[in-house]
Amino acid sequence: MKIISDRENLFNALQVVQRAVSVKNPLPILSGIKFEAEDDRLFLTATDLEMGIRCSITAEVLQPGAAVLPARYITELIRKLPDQPFLIESDQDTGHVTIRYASSEASMNCFQADEYPEFPVPEGKIEFTVPADTVREVIRQVIFAVGSDENRPVFTGVLFEVREGQVQVVATDTHRLAWRKFDLEERISGADINLIIPGRSLNELARIAGGQDGRVKVTAAESQVLFTVGETSLITRLIGGNFPNYRQVIPQEFVSRIRAKTKDLAEATERASLLSKDGAPAVRLDAGGNVMVVTANSEVGRVREELAVQQEGEPVQIAFNARYLSDVLKVVGSEEIDIEFTGPLSPGVIRPVGSTDYLSLLLPVRLRD
Repeated sequence: MKIISDRENLFNALQVVQRAVSVKNPLPILSGIKFEAEDDRLFLTATDLEMGIRCSITAEVLQPGAAVLPARYITELIRKLPDQPFLIESDQDTGHVTIRYASSEASMNCFQADEYPEFPVPEGKIEFTVPADTVREVIRQVIFAVGSDENRPVFTGVLFEVREGQVQVVATDTHRLAWRKFDLEERISGADINLIIPGRSLNELARIAGGQDGRVKVTAAESQVLFTVGETSLITRLIGGNFPNYRQVIPQEFVSRIRAKTKDLAEATERASLLSKDGAPAVRLDAGGNVMVVTANSEVGRVREELAVQQEGEPVQIAFNARYLSDVLKVVGSEEIDIEFTGPLSPGVIRPVGSTDYLSLLLPVRLRD
């Protein structure tokens, strides 16, 4: 392999793919990034065998070929190079790669490219596209509810339920739940599908889609799903198992509903959480007579704030985990929210006013008087 590239393009591509580099895998070659040069393009690939990212940039290819370079060192070296074209040349006989810039050069040992795992491209029958900004927004609105317990893998993923041209997206860690739906602009041939996609992979997809204005192509196979965004592809395994029946836990009725300004409640919750108990950051909401009182108590002190709200139904006394409530209020995407209650020990449901496409459910916490 022998190519001439420029620093900015290559460094940007390395930043994208290095997030799939394995840092714990016992296979040393997975700590590297595969460089493949052909037809005036340089392809970069990284994988930890659970998720893989591949992207390409234009380059002057003097000799096609491939090499696997240690991700940490090549990324830092390219970051610190002068902003001018440079040459990368691999030598299969010595197993070295040389980077020449200006009148200087650096070399490093590389791995054998033919030992690097292939980047599989699933040939699924199910394909559809989604605007990149929709992908970013949907992930942002549900990803906070993904669980982190690896012993319960289903909860570390996000359910994408595709039915009749509509996608319902759900995440839950069993203490909270976030649900979002959106319509597809095209009909999908084949049966309805459920995909449980790892939350980590969706975080990376959101980063990749963040710099794009086009559409994200989704190709689903039996055990993998491929996302293609411009010149970048992300492939990830699907999580097996059955996602819990989320519809059963979303209350369909309420005994009380409060309409509040999202910004006011978010700021009051943030301030109250400062004086909530360490390890149990709860805030209490008491609503009645179109006034909601937000309070938090701890050995450090006490916060009490009053907010003007619109209330329907019975008075409310309930407490939520302050961080969980703040997480929802940051992503709800509406100036006003409705919070629906069925009782002090039942979940509260938060919905943006004027939209039926999103909701978040929070379990209450018990507080000692």
